[in-house]
Amino acid sequence: MPKYSRKLRKDDNGWKEWFIPFLFVIVLLRLIITCIRPYQIDMSGYLAWSRYLAEHGTATLYSGSGFHIVYAPFYQYCLLITGWIAKALNLTSLIHVYLIKLWSVIFEILGAWLILLLAKKHNRTRTGALAALLYIINPGVFMNSSIWGQFDPIPATMLLGCICLFEHKKPNLGALLFLVAVLTKPQSGLLVPIVLYLYFRDFRLNGQSFKRLAIGLLAGIAVYLAIVMPFYSPTPLAGKGVPSLLDPFYWLLELYTRSLQDYPYATANGFNFWTLAGGQVQPDSYPFLGLTYAAWGFILLAFAVIYIGYLMIRSKGSLQSVIYGSFLILFSAFMFMTKMHERYLLPAIIFCTLAAVWQKKHIPIAALVSTCVFFNQLTLYLISFDDIYWLNRWDSRALIVAAVTLVTYIWAMAQGYYLYVRPNSDNTLKNGG
Repeated sequence: MPKYSRKLRKDDNGWKEWFIPFLFVIVLLRLIITCIRPYQIDMSGYLAWSRYLAEHGTATLYSGSGFHIVYAPFYQYCLLITGWIAKALNLTSLIHVYLIKLWSVIFEILGAWLILLLAKKHNRTRTGALAALLYIINPGVFMNSSIWGQFDPIPATMLLGCICLFEHKKPNLGALLFLVAVLTKPQSGLLVPIVLYLYFRDFRLNGQSFKRLAIGLLAGIAVYLAIVMPFYSPTPLAGKGVPSLLDPFYWLLELYTRSLQDYPYATANGFNFWTLAGGQVQPDSYPFLGLTYAAWGFILLAFAVIYIGYLMIRSKGSLQSVIYGSFLILFSAFMFMTKMHERYLLPAIIFCTLAAVWQKKHIPIAALVSTCVFFNQLTLYLISFDDIYWLNRWDSRALIVAAVTLVTYIWAMAQGYYLYVRPNSDNTLKNGG
């Protein structure tokens, strides 16, 4: 046993000899890449909101600022802090923009740390360290944050952190972090089935479990109100159709409902299944094969989620299947839900990267997903220089990337079957991981 312990410590320390220098170089490279010009329409909005928050505070941002804002409130705190810093130091617009971008870069590094943390917990430290480095330098990831200037990596990291907390037997903290992720981007709510499963799989009909649930619900309400109330202003239905006490909760529902009305297309520049079906910039209320694009989107996603649930049940809810199932749900939503933008597949990358730590067969899928996310964003980023923000319905670049994405999706779903369902397979899960 002592010899084994010495060997384990030696192996555990060995990875740091190459990990730390590579991490330093990659982070430095990311900081340099972050200087690249952002996507102007999105960043001009973030910059304006950040300045407004620093000058006027949070109370009137959504109701009295004159801005059309349908974004969730949590990210506004990042913009508020950045605005304070820029105002206090009298920073130029270029540096202000750089600091706004930096939030996503920081969260990507935190995401890489979570990959390493979960891998280390399951004795895959070296592989996890490599995966963490590859995630930080992944073109599909840094295109979103360091170049475009979007913040999708922030909720992506939160979602993985949520699963990490469940893995460390902290269900209430995991549920609270999931709530914060939803309050950062509503698309995070796609993982509700995963979170509900993780929260209730060890639930027992006893006092301790119900006490935990009650504490969790009260904490969730407190966290929600703490994040939302600084931005809240009464809705038109306050005290009329909606009780005043419940109006702060209705406020968010109304905000998210309005966000869905902004780009009501079968696909809004997201290169997915609907791109191949001619849905680019076509209203999702249009008919398609007897129904509408939107109806088919919900039906196809429902079938996908049922299938993914079946995979997880067959694997008895192992961490591997939870990670891969999360990846497949996010991938399925991007492929079939309507109103998808070019960035909405990004959160799937961190889960597929971690899944590859256990199964090398996931590596080509992770590489293809990352490549598709990169080219989807790059295409829209480049045409924006000519003040073009929407691709044509049958754009050849979109069709090619969408076709590759669809093939990758079919491959990923089939691989889930061979790993978690097919009996007597060589790919049987090992070590209960």
